[in-house]
Amino acid sequence: MNNIVMLKIGFIFVIISSFFWLFVFGPFYDSILIQLVVFFVVMGWHVLRFSLQETIPVLKFCFPFVLSLFVFGLIFHFMQLFGRTDWLADTLIKCLVFPSSLVFLKILLTYITYLDILNLPISMQKRIGLITMKSAFQKGEKILRRFSWYLNTYSDLHSGNRIKSELRKYACLIIALYLYLYEEIENSNRLLKNKYLHLYEVNE
Repeated sequence: MNNIVMLKIGFIFVIISSFFWLFVFGPFYDSILIQLVVFFVVMGWHVLRFSLQETIPVLKFCFPFVLSLFVFGLIFHFMQLFGRTDWLADTLIKCLVFPSSLVFLKILLTYITYLDILNLPISMQKRIGLITMKSAFQKGEKILRRFSWYLNTYSDLHSGNRIKSELRKYACLIIALYLYLYEEIENSNRLLKNKYLHLYEVNE
């Protein structure tokens, strides 16, 4: 069983490494057309793997980072920083690479189950840590929609300029998600450790 799990996880990480080598750091990085195809394929895969309802919040989460990349790229392009005239093209590529690579990584990691983690030839302490992280981030993705809905009802965030209000909203969303994940990881880790110690004492 351990060998099968190791082969499965090894295969998943080979696919992840190959993706990053080909499309993020390798030969196909500079092609906008290929990056556009990769973006739509990955997003389509995410919709099939999960749902359209779960895909939209992921794109919303990526939006402020993509917007920041685009704005800075546009400024650098008009300034012709370091004498470069390809800032805009490079920025557009990065705006496609960032969400597609993030979502691709997320999809592949979902194929690693809790049972796979339990069968890894590592200490129970490390297994608890991996299970805690997986559980917290899965919950975090679901809670993202709730946070987004709540912030949409908070009138003070929508006062003034629309762009500024959207940026404030996304900043609050990221901070709220970070704080939630931090607390969730702490609580889940403590709970799992207590259960493991209790079972260990009972077996003795």
